[in-house]
Amino acid sequence: MHEGSSVTTIEGLGTPENLHPMQAAFIKHDGYQCGYCTPGQICSAVAVLDEIKSGVPSHVSGSLTTAPEFSAAELRERMSGNICRRGAYSNIVEAVTEVAGRPA
Repeated sequence: MHEGSSVTTIEGLGTPENLHPMQAAFIKHDGYQCGYCTPGQICSAVAVLDEIKSGVPSHVSGSLTTAPEFSAAELRERMSGNICRRGAYSNIVEAVTEVAGRPA
């Protein structure tokens, strides 16, 4: 089913000299605090924006046939499997919202 597919890890998103926009936003908005969950949070956030852009619905999407819009509800639903033991959720939302280019 996924033969030939690729997996991008945190190391594949950017470099210290050339950060991915999501990495830069996490730094700017202090979305990483202790750093334990940061790689998963950043990779998931990039995937969330790609899913929304591709029109993939989520549990909170209003319709299965209409492309979802970026919103706080969509973001929180799609990121709900990522746990932050330091509670940096509001900072993470700010970072993802900045990269999305619209308010959540």
